[in-house]
Amino acid sequence: MKVPALFLVLALGAGAARAGHDAIDVDRSMKRHAGQVTALGEPDGEGRIYSFRARRLPAAPDFVANELRGWRLTMLAGQRFAQAFEVQGNMGLEIVVGPLDGPLNGIAVNDVFVLEEIAIERAARQ
Repeated sequence: MKVPALFLVLALGAGAARAGHDAIDVDRSMKRHAGQVTALGEPDGEGRIYSFRARRLPAAPDFVANELRGWRLTMLAGQRFAQAFEVQGNMGLEIVVGPLDGPLNGIAVNDVFVLEEIAIERAARQ
């Protein structure tokens, strides 16, 4: 017996959805934005990179200054695939991550990412 597609959409569409690489339920109303790296930021004195320029996917206006502070940035492609970072701040489409999650070294132009209005989860410190 075939189940009508509309029934499947309705049945699967109720409640929260699973997303990302962690085991948390994600509220569908939570803000999230996809983007692509367009340029790497300047490295610090020790060669660590903590910023990059991006473009939004699909195209959209620039972010307001520091609109993304505290959001989770997860790489969806490239050498840093599935690694998450906390956004320390942004100026338009320049995004800066905090040092707590380590530098962005290894990301490359054209890598894609998702920004989510959710705090990054970290293991408890001993």
